[in-house]
Amino acid sequence: MMNRQNHLRFVDYVGLLYCVLLILVWELPLFLVTFFIRRPEFSASFVTALHYFLVRKTGQLLTTPGLRWLTRPGSEHVHPVLTSRRYDPYHGNIYQAVARNGFKGFWVMQSSVQSPKPPASSDLTVLYLHGGGYMSLSPAHYSLFLLRLGEAILEQGMSVSIFALDYSLAPEHVFPTQLEETAAAYEYLVNEEHVPPEKILLAGDSAGGHLALSFLVDLANAHSSSGKALPKPRGLALMSPWLSLHNEFPSFKANERKDVLSPPFLRRVVREFLGHDAAAQDSPRRSRLNSPYLEFLTPEPAIEWDTVLPSWVWVSAGTDEIFFDSVKTWVGMVADRLGQGRVTFAVGPEKAHVWQWLETITDEVMKKDFLGRDVGDRRGFEATAAAGRVIARQVREHGQPDLR
Repeated sequence: MMNRQNHLRFVDYVGLLYCVLLILVWELPLFLVTFFIRRPEFSASFVTALHYFLVRKTGQLLTTPGLRWLTRPGSEHVHPVLTSRRYDPYHGNIYQAVARNGFKGFWVMQSSVQSPKPPASSDLTVLYLHGGGYMSLSPAHYSLFLLRLGEAILEQGMSVSIFALDYSLAPEHVFPTQLEETAAAYEYLVNEEHVPPEKILLAGDSAGGHLALSFLVDLANAHSSSGKALPKPRGLALMSPWLSLHNEFPSFKANERKDVLSPPFLRRVVREFLGHDAAAQDSPRRSRLNSPYLEFLTPEPAIEWDTVLPSWVWVSAGTDEIFFDSVKTWVGMVADRLGQGRVTFAVGPEKAHVWQWLETITDEVMKKDFLGRDVGDRRGFEATAAAGRVIARQVREHGQPDLR
């Protein structure tokens, strides 16, 4: 089910060689000239802008197997975390695999890092859906981010469990496979782990944010993927969510040289995760881009957001990312329906796509320093820690139920 192919075919090696040559001969010189001539337009430092450029171009030029090879298997990301001074004493408590009929995932933590308890006893349980354009990355690539996020929530005096869904990737598995797996994971939390929906936070970034909204629409539908009527989660946290597959907002053009994503990459993602024959499918979840399972700005028919969304919503986006205008528009739209008190929009000035997660995989100096200290040391990865503190505050402000 979760088939992640990292082996390369001959055509993928050719694609890698083509990508390297094109970047070295043409794209990199063009970037350097553009950066120094139009320096005031770039808010990031040269090193950061160069890193974003390389991520953007490789995502645009590489085949999907080539992109997965470049991002490396998840085990190469999670092993240094689990064997570090910070987490090695607790490696038996964290990042525990779960496999059930219909989905796989990982308990990143259960109530705490040092002393695990059943998730049902936690003040908050997070169901996390990772990004990656539906066709790359895994919970392992998010292990450090989610552990830091969880620690920040714990620092606020709130016990937290985090379950990261390891959903199937496109193009081997097209939509709505990922939606069905999300529904199965949510049913597992509620019915098997006995976590009250009132204590569940649904969270996701980028494509994971898109999947989270698709699941909430499905949950509100009488004919949901789970086939059972389950209550909504208590809250929703979205970081740089992908909200419109049409990708037509002004920030797509204005920020195309500043962000890690590119419009050509997103167009390819749409083809791969919907399947090239999606238009011929009968399912309303696959038949058209404006389906309310896929399009969240101009869906047909319209989505009743006050029925679909949980009691509170927290959304973040950076002003330098191509999704910024679409996120800002959606937040304004749902705030009008739900009321300003239920929707919080956190803007990252001069920040790129999912900057909170990016810092945990790009800043090797901070990563080494953070993993070399003990659990409970609050220094390091401040953007991620800030998101955790905000989530804890949102839970308290909107009422933390006492169901024990």
